Amino acid sequence: MPMGPTPGPAWADVLTTGSPAWGVNAVLLVLTALYLAAARGHGAWPVRRTLSFLAAIASAVVTWNSGIAVFGHQAFAVHMVMHLMLIMVLPAFWVAAHPLELLRSALPERAGARFDAALDSRASRALFFPGTVLVFYALVVVLTHLTSFMEAMAGSMALHHAEQGLYLVAGVLFFHVAIGVDLLPNRPAYFVRYVLMALAMGVDTLVGVVLMQAPATMFPSYDLEGVHLGGALMWVVGDGLMMVIMVLLGRLWVTDASAKVDFGPWLESARQDAFREQTGAGRTDRAADLDDDDEALAAYNRMLARLDRGEH
Repeated sequence: MPMGPTPGPAWADVLTTGSPAWGVNAVLLVLTALYLAAARGHGAWPVRRTLSFLAAIASAVVTWNSGIAVFGHQAFAVHMVMHLMLIMVLPAFWVAAHPLELLRSALPERAGARFDAALDSRASRALFFPGTVLVFYALVVVLTHLTSFMEAMAGSMALHHAEQGLYLVAGVLFFHVAIGVDLLPNRPAYFVRYVLMALAMGVDTLVGVVLMQAPATMFPSYDLEGVHLGGALMWVVGDGLMMVIMVLLGRLWVTDASAKVDFGPWLESARQDAFREQTGAGRTDRAADLDDDDEALAAYNRMLARLDRGEH
């Protein structure tokens, strides 16, 4: 009589079990040494960025050396925890550490010029375009969870490791664009970043809800209860993490002196047109900031005075 899928491990076992990943740890050790050396050589590198980098390294150590790695291949819910660590937690801390900016400051003049040229290239602009990172993020999340990929991965450690790499790359690219203030060409407006994160949250919610309602035939290699729990983790914990990051992004927006009114080029143009139509402020050929224009401010005050008098 065929046996069904093995039930997932107890969470106490996940928390108390570990297995060192020596290859990963060696890479992490080298990255840590390089980052700390560059930060020390910089002279005025903010401590909070170094702490963010160390948090990213700690997240990686936990992900690949704990019960998350031991049970992440056979237990769907534990696999989902690994997914969230690799596509959200680790990339968010990594981006907050400003690795590109630190790397650029440590390069000699000629290498720095080539680095700048590479960042400003057409390929780099296409890679870090908001639509590109969103589509890549969505494809990785959807195709690895709602297709036969999960079943194939259950019997292949190679696919399991490849999936981890996909999660990490998708997360780093996405959060570099969505929350980063590091060196990137054409950094999108804060409003665009909020839209980007809201759409990504929608993808996570959709996949999480589908997994919560998945039938036993969808992933026969995995325990159905674990699949449903994994979907709940993706929906609740994934969206919760996104909300926390969006709050931090809002704080960054408020404290960024260069982003007083930052709705992106299309919405900002519409805002200025509507303002001029309502106030009667004239158009100018110069690209002035509407919020710093004395004439526009005077027109706005005249409009308020008319409204106070009951005029239409």
